[in-house]
Amino acid sequence: MGMSATVEVRLDESAVPERAAAPDSTVPKGSELVLESTTHLFGRVFFARERVDPVNARARRIVDTETGARFHRKTYTLTAHGLLLDMLEPASGSESRLAPGRWTRETRSFTPYPRGLAEGAVIIGPIGLLYAASAASLTAPGDAITVFVLVQTHVEQVTLRVDRVATVALDFQERSGSAVRDVHEQLSALLLVAHSRPVDPSSESAFRIFGLGGDVELVWDPVRRLPVEITGSVKVLGRVHVRLASATLRAGGVS
Repeated sequence: MGMSATVEVRLDESAVPERAAAPDSTVPKGSELVLESTTHLFGRVFFARERVDPVNARARRIVDTETGARFHRKTYTLTAHGLLLDMLEPASGSESRLAPGRWTRETRSFTPYPRGLAEGAVIIGPIGLLYAASAASLTAPGDAITVFVLVQTHVEQVTLRVDRVATVALDFQERSGSAVRDVHEQLSALLLVAHSRPVDPSSESAFRIFGLGGDVELVWDPVRRLPVEITGSVKVLGRVHVRLASATLRAGGVS
């Protein structure tokens, strides 16, 4: 069962507005990496945007928007002491047909980080996990990275481990500046397995990426350092595959 996803990574050199930060936010002014993904799952559309410190990969702000069967936009601002969540939803059925920016039901909540999390720990988002993997030395079975990932309002410790090497056929669009190239080639890819556990032992794992949860597996292109296919579980549908449709690396621009 195949679905498509697009991933865009760009370096945003614009300053972060002071008004965007919470009182004790870790968000400074300056350049930042903007990670974006769009996933289509049978009428449901998941759009995610993560603003990341390009030096240490720490997430500053994560925005998750879902439309289709459910309608909400969740903005997570990571502060020094916890998580500020701003929820935006349509106030009526008719409002759900409008763009998310025109929804009017707003709520705000704050969740402190779990006690088991070390002070100053670097926390990333699900797409940031891919960015961290791209910067790591994952080349052979047994290689692994472990990071803290924000999953909804929980922090989970996620390990990506190389399980084996396999030959796969690539079929996606690669964009660089104004150039667009169709990629059709064979590749010795790494098969990565994700294992996640909540930092708070009283919580259950809810780790998802591109709308997929459960036992998540990634087919990793070690040359371009990006996933070309991700397999996971979706309620009712069971195990499904998300295949990379296009990848873009672009410098500059304002999100």
